[in-house]
Amino acid sequence: MSNFTKVILFLFILAFHIDTTHAQTENKAFSHTVKTEKKPWTSKPFYNNPENFQFAIVSDRTGGHREGVFGDALHKINKLYPEFVMSVGDLIEGYTKDDSLIDEQWAEFDSILDPLSTRFFYVAGNHDYSNAEMGVQWKERYGKDYYHFIYKDVLFLILNTNDGDGVLLGDDQITFLKKTISENTDVRWTMIYMHHPLWAFGDMNGFDEIEASMADRKYTVFAGHTHRYMHHVKNDQNHYVLGTTGGGSKLRGPKFGEFDHVGWVTMTDEGPKLVNLSLSGIIDQDVSNPATQIMAKALIDATNFKTLVLSKDEKRKILMTLNNASEDTIHFRGQLFHHHQIQPDISKFQLSLPPQSQQQLVIATKPIGDSETSEWDPLEMQWEMGYDSAFMAPEFNLHGTETIELTPSTVGIEMTKEDIFIKEIQVEASHPYQNIQARYTTNGGNPEMGSSILPEKLTLNNSTDIKIMLTDNEGYRSATFDKKYEKIKPSAAVKPKRPKRGLSYTYYEGNFTSVPNFATLSSPKKSGVATELDPDKIGERLDHYAIQYKGYIEVPETGIYTFYLKSDDGSKLYIDDELVVDNDGSHNTSTKKGLKALKKGMHTVRIDYFEDFLGEVLQLEYAGMGVEKSPASFWH
Repeated sequence: MSNFTKVILFLFILAFHIDTTHAQTENKAFSHTVKTEKKPWTSKPFYNNPENFQFAIVSDRTGGHREGVFGDALHKINKLYPEFVMSVGDLIEGYTKDDSLIDEQWAEFDSILDPLSTRFFYVAGNHDYSNAEMGVQWKERYGKDYYHFIYKDVLFLILNTNDGDGVLLGDDQITFLKKTISENTDVRWTMIYMHHPLWAFGDMNGFDEIEASMADRKYTVFAGHTHRYMHHVKNDQNHYVLGTTGGGSKLRGPKFGEFDHVGWVTMTDEGPKLVNLSLSGIIDQDVSNPATQIMAKALIDATNFKTLVLSKDEKRKILMTLNNASEDTIHFRGQLFHHHQIQPDISKFQLSLPPQSQQQLVIATKPIGDSETSEWDPLEMQWEMGYDSAFMAPEFNLHGTETIELTPSTVGIEMTKEDIFIKEIQVEASHPYQNIQARYTTNGGNPEMGSSILPEKLTLNNSTDIKIMLTDNEGYRSATFDKKYEKIKPSAAVKPKRPKRGLSYTYYEGNFTSVPNFATLSSPKKSGVATELDPDKIGERLDHYAIQYKGYIEVPETGIYTFYLKSDDGSKLYIDDELVVDNDGSHNTSTKKGLKALKKGMHTVRIDYFEDFLGEVLQLEYAGMGVEKSPASFWH
């Protein structure tokens, strides 16, 4: 027998042995009595790879939690028999330094968790780990706040996105994660669990380093925090932001990413496969994505009805604008409830709004009977708006009740927001209604049907009180809209001696919840000159301090300037001793703006700031007189 023949015979025997072994293995779990050559089942193998496994993921429970939802989800998880349960944080309400309250909340959560029949893995969210006291309790109860484990050759990385001051990963955690990744190069997959979706927070939080260290492997990322489900593909890898499992949500539906659910993951040879188990059904993983997010925003905007009420004696006319800014047709249905005082000329509506279109509903009413009505009950409309949905797909619509007060209104009138000027100002007014005129006065009296129609642009040279009334050709009129424009003198510039770049500052420590009155504070911790608005470079601790900056700001021309003050936590901007922007309060990063008329040159500036906890942000930008929005420069 030749060597070639021996090889062929060996391969034949090997194939026969494998096929027989497979059949015997299959027969241990499957038996039948069907003797015919053809079988009443397909020839596909049973899906019983012992290396595959299934587990559940629960999302945010808190942040305005709704009683009982999380416990109900755990009850249903028990019926699915997962091998274990993951989480993405926000398990208690937290945000307190009261040890007894923290202990009480964790005890409550553990009692809710106790009926779960399988292993549960904790992940720290901002509600669970927002300050030092909460961090101590976490470690006393659960040991590590970031860690890893391996299950059936899959590496699980659990991150703490509150590790440090703000949403970021601390240096020690980054070192731990990169070391763990480098020591586990032969796993078949890597899964990452965190609370904040760090990939959406920019590249300054450390997560970009973690993803860079995994460039040569397959991985999947799960997060929570936003209370809105979203599936992203980044670096060719799936990134999921889960919705809620009882946390605060408007619950407008899957297409809006707002639903209570349990993530159900099956680990396969091709990686983890996710479906979302709603408490009322199974939802596909791609139900909410960047494309549907655009459609959802357009639908939400379309339901922001502009409803104008006009009057003529006892009669009312109601104008309702319907806007569709999307690239798809939106369908509208509406029905007016029965009213005891007025009779509408139409009570049911059904129409379709083509893409990028606007339509107007006109409802004319007359009183029932001859008696005059001094008080009107509101008119209510039940409505529904939505897109076409495929058969058996989740509906993509919104519905509600619009309450229409029958008092004449001015809803929808928009006028030039800049309400101060130096020499003159061009005032523009707009509204969304069809076949309606805007009549106005500038002499202090209310407009009438014979008053002038407001031009597209109205030039003002003096302080003026403009009053506007909307009318139609049948003599129906709105209420009167009032807007004041003030001619002012710009603040005089000052001439400091030998100014230098930067702002002088004084730094204080204390538990502030609003911008303090710095005049009452004594013994600053330190003082100096800051070349930039960066509280983190001045603060000697992570939280609980206040800084007052003083100096000068320079503007290139005489004119009106808009100032944008961004901060976390609170801040106030004073220019020439006048409060221009008030952004006070303990809050996340937010921006407020204000106007100020200034002469060319330098002006005194003061910025009062305080830091409560979680994040230190302070930024001032300005625009005006040909200057695009840009950071301000300071002198002292």
